[in-house]
Amino acid sequence: MKKIIAGLVTFLSVFFFLKPRKAAAPTSRPGLQPGDLLFSPIGEKDSFYIGHVGIVTEDDCVIHSIPKGLKKDGADHFFRKFARLSLYRARDEEAGVRAAAFAERIYESNPRAPYRFFTDLKDTGDKQYCTKLVWQAYYYGAGIKLNNYPLFARALHPELIKDPRHLYKVRT
Repeated sequence: MKKIIAGLVTFLSVFFFLKPRKAAAPTSRPGLQPGDLLFSPIGEKDSFYIGHVGIVTEDDCVIHSIPKGLKKDGADHFFRKFARLSLYRARDEEAGVRAAAFAERIYESNPRAPYRFFTDLKDTGDKQYCTKLVWQAYYYGAGIKLNNYPLFARALHPELIKDPRHLYKVRT
């Protein structure tokens, strides 16, 4: 009986008095440049799909596509929103700037673009998803066809546009 009581007291002590530590959020984020791509292995909060990508703009914001439309978040907010991010940068800095400017034009022309995964890459109209937005920014803005996907390609996972010919990994 004493063993049972001792075990119960130990269990309750651990359960009620020892709280697990919360994971520490990063205290700093890397310096970002226009055209940088931020990849998350799992979407969180307003992007519940597996995998997500956004593109950094000239004004230190991140444009990405979510089910409610296109969204422009401050970079600090974006870093707090996602637990893990990988940063990829254009090998040609000017190409990154041009891609970011094109993403900004897409955002300004249709901020409420509905999230549609099965749409052609070529269509810059009213339907978007995160990978398509980034792919179009590089294709139409900088003349770079990430991983040579054809304009009629549909439903690309974010991982599929990490083209080492044009992008390099800065950090995770």
